[in-house]
This record gives sequence, structure tokens and C-alpha cells, in this order.
Amino acid sequence: MPPSASLHAQAQHLVDLMEALGPVRLRPMFGGHGLFRDGLMFALVAGDRLYFKVDDQTVGRFNELALQPLSFQSRGRTVSLRYHEAPAEAYENADAMVLWAREAMACAQRADLAKASKVRSPRRARPHVAAPASEALADLRNLGPRSAEMLRQAGIATPAQLRTAGSVLAYVRTKAACPQASLNLLWALEGALTDRPWQQVAETDRASLLMALEDVQRHMRG
Repeated sequence: MPPSASLHAQAQHLVDLMEALGPVRLRPMFGGHGLFRDGLMFALVAGDRLYFKVDDQTVGRFNELALQPLSFQSRGRTVSLRYHEAPAEAYENADAMVLWAREAMACAQRADLAKASKVRSPRRARPHVAAPASEALADLRNLGPRSAEMLRQAGIATPAQLRTAGSVLAYVRTKAACPQASLNLLWALEGALTDRPWQQVAETDRASLLMALEDVQRHMRG
């Protein structure tokens, strides 16, 4: 059996343990698999390990059990995602698996609600600065003249065009026009559209954005 088939079978076995949750969908990503319920990713399978999504409400429980976050090296430093190892009991008992998975799903739902709230909420005006007559790209959070110029080179000249494209497609187009663009631009674009600091986006939305980026790139390759 090819290694990829073996990894898929392992991931499917974990999904089978979650049968009581209802339909859980597997999607290949980062050489592993993302686990989705109702369109929200709540877990990742990387190598031979399962990682559950965490947030400020749940991460303490994982830390108490010394369950480590999913991490990787980037530019000489360790980057940790908001996904922590599943405990041994989850692999051994379907009831335990479902309990941990439900908690991870609740994290994913809270994150989705918080993100939707940010999108709906009007951006607070900057103090002592008059609102411009017409909004420009460089006026958006995280974006400055350099980012705005790269976007213009990609054919995205206004905030409305950025919103229409969305952060991932806008990044793909900008990367094609300006190869020097890094993933920090993707975090910045998502933050500009949801009025969040790019550092927060990089911490909380990295996995879902990279998965969406993989999907777009795979589609473009045909």
C-alpha cells in the first residue's frame, strides 16, 4: 500500500471513531488531512498523530496533560498552530474520542462566530483622523503603500475589488505578479478584510487559510 493510501486509511479510522458526531469529512492538506464537520475544520491528522483545535477556553486542559501543539519550522523559528495532540484515551475509546472532538468542534464554531462578527461590525474610526472621501487600499488595516502597490500590480486597485476577490485569491494573484510576496501578505489581507491584526490571523487562521490556498492552487493547476 502506498504511504499516502496508508495515511488516508489511518485518518479514516479516526473518523470512524467519531461516528456518533455525524458526517465528518476528510480533506488532504499539508501532507496530512483536515477533519471537517458542517464546513468547519476542528482537527488535523499529521503523520501518525491527531490534533484537535483549541482556543483560550480549552487550551489549559491540553497543557495540563502535556499535550503538545502542532508545530513547524519557519525561517529558523518554531511556529505553533492552535491544534494540540489528542490524548491517548481518544485513540482507544470511541466515547472519549467523541467527547474531545465535540470540544474541538465547539472551538471551531466559536472561532467562526467571532470571525463573522468582525466582518459584520463596522470598523471603528481612527481617533483624530478624518475619514477619507473614498477608501483606499492603504487605508485598510495591515496594508500600507507597499502592499497596496503589489495589489495594484495584480489588478486589485480598490478595497471593493479586494473584498470581491477574497484574501486567498487576492494573494494568489499578487504572488503571481510579485513573486517576492510572502505569506505575511496573506495574513495581512485576511486581517484587512476582517479588521484584525495580521499576527492574530497568522495564529488563529493559518491552517484554514493554507488549506484554502492549496485548494485554489490545485484548481489552477487543473
